[in-house]
Amino acid sequence: MYTLLLVSSRMGDLSDFTATISAPPDITLHQVDSRKDALRMVREQNPHLVIIDQEIRDNNPLELVMELLAVNAMINTAMITSMDADEWHEKSEGLGMMPPISDSPTEKEALALLEAFRKMPGLA
Repeated sequence: MYTLLLVSSRMGDLSDFTATISAPPDITLHQVDSRKDALRMVREQNPHLVIIDQEIRDNNPLELVMELLAVNAMINTAMITSMDADEWHEKSEGLGMMPPISDSPTEKEALALLEAFRKMPGLA
C-alpha cells in the first residue's frame, strides 16, 4: 500500500486527476488544502508522495516543499504548475522533485505520475 497526499485548494478542478491517481487498489490518497494540514499529515502519516498544487491557501508551494524536506529529507514530492520547463527548472533546482504536472492535469498525466512513482528506488 502506498499513501499519497494532494495539497490543493481547488479539489473540484482536479477531480479527474484524483480519481485516476487513487483508482489502483494499492493507493490511498489523502487531500488537504493548507500548509498546516500538509505538514501535520507528513508528520503523522509519512506519505510516500506529496503532490502540491500551485494553488494552496496559505503558502508558496515551493516554500512548502522546503518545509516538508525539513520534516523528512527523503520525502517524494511533485508539483502541479503552470510554469514552463525553464522556469520550473530554475525555481525547483535542488529540491529533488519529480517532473512537473500541468496545471490542468489529465488522466494520462495521473497515470504517468503513478508509473514514474512506482519506478522510484526504495519503494518496493
